[in-house]
Amino acid sequence: MTNLSIVIVNYKTWPSLSLCLDSIKKQENILINVIVVDNNSGDHKISDFKIRYDWVKWIESSENLGFAKACNLGASKSNSDWILFLNPDTILDKNSLKPLLNFCEKNLSYRIIGIKQLNDNFQNTNSFGFFLSFWALTGPSRAVLRLFRGSNSYFNKNEITFPDWISGSFILLRHADYDLLNGWDEDFWMYYEDMDLCKRANNLGLQVTLINKWKCIHSHGKASRKSDKIKIRSKSEVIVSSHIYLEKHFNKYVKYSTHLILIIFQAFELIIKSIFSKNYRDILNNVSRFWLRGVFKNIWKSKMALN
Repeated sequence: MTNLSIVIVNYKTWPSLSLCLDSIKKQENILINVIVVDNNSGDHKISDFKIRYDWVKWIESSENLGFAKACNLGASKSNSDWILFLNPDTILDKNSLKPLLNFCEKNLSYRIIGIKQLNDNFQNTNSFGFFLSFWALTGPSRAVLRLFRGSNSYFNKNEITFPDWISGSFILLRHADYDLLNGWDEDFWMYYEDMDLCKRANNLGLQVTLINKWKCIHSHGKASRKSDKIKIRSKSEVIVSSHIYLEKHFNKYVKYSTHLILIIFQAFELIIKSIFSKNYRDILNNVSRFWLRGVFKNIWKSKMALN
């Protein structure tokens, strides 16, 4: 029988996690080993969950490891043929995993696999995208790129599509491919780690695949928007991680100039928003220090990941 490990990284998302685990429990005819890594939620709620969900393997981290490192920690406790990295704010359709795995096992070219993701209003969340590139640094340039390479409608409506990358909120892959990729890159504390994983898979000839025949609900942002402090940290890391990805994957001859161009666009947007929002002023303060280290010392590292 097909066996699967599901790795979930939790940070203060207990109500959502409960719904997620309940949806996993409804999966039949499949051996599932569920591993939840709690990223030091620090609210003492894990004790009740350990009792309610005693079939889950719980890993309590003494610090917030970020997404990538926590995923690797969870995966290190798995010996299943398949691994599903799943966000705690997702809800699976009943009995969806067994037929999905059967389908994927018959299609050996599908290697990094995602499914359709809908929000609470059953609208597509567009859980896919194109790799960050010189021609896709900003929202307008990405919109133009979509016109030439395929719209969101194309990727949402066709049963099988092959976007550059898929969201880390639902990524299914064979354990052997996870090992081949050496897991998630822990330089990314939060955000862009899914794009990086898919980019490395692409470099190795592993097909990134979006299968719309199956779907799940994804209530995006339940962990990253719980408070102003968490919002500021999360939005800061989006910017930081974009430069980490750029530094890792861009051609060395255009890398530095592309950092500068991206900083100009990001700074302009933050300065405008800072006029009306203290949160954006705090984000600008956070990333300004990061930009200065990068520009003058060529250090493009997340402080959160280094900690």
